Amino acid sequence: MSTYIFLRHGHSAANKEGLLTGQLPGICLSPVGRKQADQLISRIGKGIIDRVHLSPIERCQLTINPWLQSPHSKSITSLEINDGFSEINFGEWSGKKLSTLRRNPLWKSVQESPSQVTFPGGESFKKAQKRAVVSLQEIRSIRGEKVHLIVSHSDTIKLVVAHLLGMKLDEFQKLEIAPASFTVFSGDSKKLSLVTINNSGNLKEILG
Repeated sequence: MSTYIFLRHGHSAANKEGLLTGQLPGICLSPVGRKQADQLISRIGKGIIDRVHLSPIERCQLTINPWLQSPHSKSITSLEINDGFSEINFGEWSGKKLSTLRRNPLWKSVQESPSQVTFPGGESFKKAQKRAVVSLQEIRSIRGEKVHLIVSHSDTIKLVVAHLLGMKLDEFQKLEIAPASFTVFSGDSKKLSLVTINNSGNLKEILG
C-alpha cells in the first residue's frame, strides 16, 4: 500500500488580513505561517517521504522549503509541481476581503450549494475538484509502495477528501483543513482509507 499525505500550506499573510487570494502571486506566509513551516522539519521528520507534489502557488513552496532544505529530506526521490493541486481560481473575487464577499448574494451558494457555483471570471468548484482528483489518480498509478506528500490548499484538499469519502460536493464545506495540517490516506490503486484528517501532530506518530 502507498500513503498519500496532504499538507495544507502554513498560515499566510492573506489569512492574516482576511483576504481571498486564490491564485494571485506574491502571497507570502505570515509570521505564524513561517513558524509553522519551521516546525514541519520535525513534524515531517526524516526517512518518511518518497515523493513530493507541490501546488504551483508560492505559499506552498514557502511552507515546505525549510524541510526540503534540511537533512531530513534526503529520502525524497522526486519533487514535482502539479497544477492539479493549485488553489481555486476565484476570478474577480481574488484579492477581496472576505468580510465584503460575505455580503455578496453568491456567498450563500458558495456555502450551501457549491456544486452550482462558478466564480465570476474564474473557476467552478466542480472543475477544481475534477482536476485535483485526476492529479491524485495519476499519482496513485505510480508503481510501488511509496509515501507521497502533496502540498496544497484548504478548499482543494477538502474537495479531494469529499470525493474520496463519497460525500456530495455540496457537503464539502463541512470539512475543516487548518493551516499546516496533515490529512492522510493509505491504500492501493483500487481503494483508499482515511487515516487522519486536519491533524497537527507529527507524521511518525500518525503513521505509526
